[in-house]
Amino acid sequence: LKESIFSIITSNKYMINIERCNVLDICSGTGSLGIEALSRGAISVYFIDIDHRSINLVNKNISKLNIDDQIDNNIKIIKSEATKALKNIKKIFQIVLMDPPYNTNITEKCLLKLKELNLINQDSYIFIESSKVEDFNYDGYQILDIKLYGNSKLTILRLLNSSSIE
Repeated sequence: LKESIFSIITSNKYMINIERCNVLDICSGTGSLGIEALSRGAISVYFIDIDHRSINLVNKNISKLNIDDQIDNNIKIIKSEATKALKNIKKIFQIVLMDPPYNTNITEKCLLKLKELNLINQDSYIFIESSKVEDFNYDGYQILDIKLYGNSKLTILRLLNSSSIE
């Protein structure tokens, strides 16, 4: 799925230039999605996960990278429940990557907070991995694409024009 996400991001389909993007990796696990964004030139990446083992893995994986101080200053690793972490962030993200545990309601809660807290705008893209049988309330979002990969589903969203809270 990671390959598919970054193939989509780097294709011309949505005209995303990752080198101009702030990336938010929610429920980051090992950090592989956010680290891939960094390796492709993202301006900054914020990693959020509640599990201390995941946070330790993100730290360990990032420490293996040869990152200079300038890039290092643009990496934030936040150990917290996702919706609580979002309340303390003051940045607009052009790419949001979500890979929450399957069959939880965290996706809907995060989508609501992303809008409420103005962490995304009309130029933001949200990539959500879920179980292929999960369905969500995407109120205020436009579904751009849904792709199935085995038991997993990738949903790509953007804010609807009327949803922006600015």
